[in-house]
Order: sequence, then C-alpha cells, then structure tokens
Amino acid sequence: MANVMKRLFTWARPLKEGVYHYRSGGTLEGHRVHLRIESNGSGFLIIDADKILYLNQTAAEIIKGFLDGKSDEEIIKGMTERYRVKKDMVSEDLDTLKHTVKRFAEATDIDPVTYLTDKDISMFTNGFSAPHRMDLLLTYNNSNIYRSFCFKHPEEVKTINLEQWKRIIEILWNVGVPHILFAGGEPTSFENFVELVQFAEEVGIVTGLLTNGEKLENMKYIDSLVEAGLDHLQITIDSHSKEIHNTLVGETTWERTVRGLGNALATPLYCVAHTTFTKKNRDDIPGFISFLKEKGVYAFAGDALKEGRIIKETELSLTEDEIREVIEKIVEATVKNEIAFVWYGEENIKGNLKTSGVWEYNMCIEPNGDVTPCECEYRSFGNILKEEWSTVWKNAIRYNKEMLKS
Repeated sequence: MANVMKRLFTWARPLKEGVYHYRSGGTLEGHRVHLRIESNGSGFLIIDADKILYLNQTAAEIIKGFLDGKSDEEIIKGMTERYRVKKDMVSEDLDTLKHTVKRFAEATDIDPVTYLTDKDISMFTNGFSAPHRMDLLLTYNNSNIYRSFCFKHPEEVKTINLEQWKRIIEILWNVGVPHILFAGGEPTSFENFVELVQFAEEVGIVTGLLTNGEKLENMKYIDSLVEAGLDHLQITIDSHSKEIHNTLVGETTWERTVRGLGNALATPLYCVAHTTFTKKNRDDIPGFISFLKEKGVYAFAGDALKEGRIIKETELSLTEDEIREVIEKIVEATVKNEIAFVWYGEENIKGNLKTSGVWEYNMCIEPNGDVTPCECEYRSFGNILKEEWSTVWKNAIRYNKEMLKS
C-alpha cells in the first residue's frame, strides 16, 4: 500500500494541522474515528480507540476527504488539481485505500499499529510534536532479572497515584500521542490497573500491555481487561523449558506464564509472545518456536542481552555474531511455523526482517511522572505533571541532536 501511495507527488502544501473526530458513515460505517493531521501533512487514523493507521501526506488527505463526506469525484478532482496527476491514478489509489482502511477496521488478526507510508516517520521527523507512543512505567515492582542488567533507574522514586496517571493520559491525548503501553516492572501489580485501562478507553487512546502473563492465568481478570478496552498485549516467556525459564526469571513462574499466554490467545486481543535471548535460552530455538506454535502463538518478538550494551556485564550476554545466529534461527523457525516475527534491536541484519528501534517512535514516563528516552536510560526531559509539554518536547529534541552527533 505504501508503494501505491508513493506514486502521488507530495509538493502541495499540507492540509491544516488539527484533530478531526467522526462517527463515520460510508467506508467506516459504525466506527468511532479520530484523524490527526500533523504540520508536515502526515497523520494517523485511530479507529474505535483500538487501531492506529499511520499515513503519509496524500493518504491522510484522501482519507479526510471521504470522512468529510466528499464523493469520489470531488476527491479525485481535488487531488488532481493539487498534485497534477492523472485521474485514473488517483481513482485507483482511492479504491485501494478505501479497501485497505475498511479491512483494517474490521480485521481481528492484524497488528493494531500499521503504517501506510514508506517515508521516515520517526518522532523527530520535521512536523511531529509528540512521540507516536508513550510507555507508562507504572511501577518498578516485580521486575525480571534483565532489568538489573539493562535498566538504570534511581534507587527510590516517589510514585504517583491513579488520579495522576489519569491526568497524564489526558495530557498525552491532548498533545497528540495516539498510543500508550502499560509497562514496568509488572504493570498488572499496579492497584486499580483495570480502572486505568478503562479510563484510557474512554479518552480514546489506544492501549497495550507488556506483562509476564502470570496474573492472566485468572481468566476473569483477563476478561476484565478486555471489557475495560485493552487493545493488545505482549507476554514475555523465556523458554519452553520450565527449568530455563524459571532460572532466568528467578522464580517458579513458568506454569502461570504459560497458562496466562493461553488465556490471552483465547481473547480477541492481538497478542505477541516475547523473549529476551541469552546464552541460557538460545540453544533450542526451533523447539521453542514449535512450542509457541502449539500454544496458538501467531506473532513473536525477540531481543537479546547484548555484550557491551548493558550496564552490568554478565555471562548471559551475547556477542553481535551470536545475536545474528540467534536471529537466523528464529527467522527459519518462524517462517516454517507461519508466525510473524519482529526483532527489537538495531543489529544490521540482511533480508526483509522487520526490526523495531526504541528511540525513534516512543518515549517513557517513569513511576514519578518524569519523561525519559526509554526504559534503558533514566535522563529526565522534565516531569509531565509539573512542566509544559512544549518544554519537555524541546528537551527531547535537544537530546536527539546530541545522540545524532555522538
């Protein structure tokens, strides 16, 4: 789809920046829709507060046209005048875009965050005023063993309460963040977590959950999250071997995690299984992926403890060559088992593997309200409850420039 939309020239002045709300008819009949246009002309479409479609300038303009109730003829006429392209080209792209958006709105088997652009839309691309996603670290409690190697945080922070987190969600929505991820520590250990999810649904923001899955072994609990409006989740499981998983986690949690994963896969939520690879759990990747397939997993994400990139060295860490070998084995196993695969990392990998960087699209909010680059680094850009967002964002931009220089 990105290649289709790329055919349209993008020299025309972008549409006016703003947020537009629709209880739409036509292509999106019966859906609650928010369309945000950025100052650079790109935008994102939020459907029913559970799916996000990122758009380039021409896709955003066409979608706004049919959401505004314009006829196909009016949209085609406007696009040909603004971009000086042939009518049949715009007509073909309009039909394709309508079909794509309709399928995206109705599908239950796709990633709820999708991109209809092949351009750089990192959050520091000129024209964006907020990250595409904010990770809310509700607590540092119940952190797994990897946090001691990867994440550097203050020994103690004054944590904020439920009402303050609600205020943060409102602020994020108002400044243009369409997507939040509840993380930690273990976010399900946060008191009144279900109420917080429900509040986010009422605001209209898309929500995800990063969890160890243990609390999800209670089907009533996961049903309450679905009813509250949670949109997607990722469950970390470190091995199909109970002994290896429990060793890496430091607790006897494997059975609860596996039951929680099974319960999550039985819901309508988009569910990703996740693993951090180490020297301890890298040996039987084909067996592990086959185990996940047997459990019903259809999407898998991986990363690794990388030697030289962690704050405390460990015998568990892998070299870059070892990580490449791990990835090759995962690719082979996931293709064989028809499981979607994404790698969370910056390793230089050949082929069409989908990778996901941390700093390009999202930032974090710590349990005290401080905004930081990511889970791996505690450098405060300011406290979102105490400072204007414009100040926080300027500090983030300054940090990004420093990162690029170094």
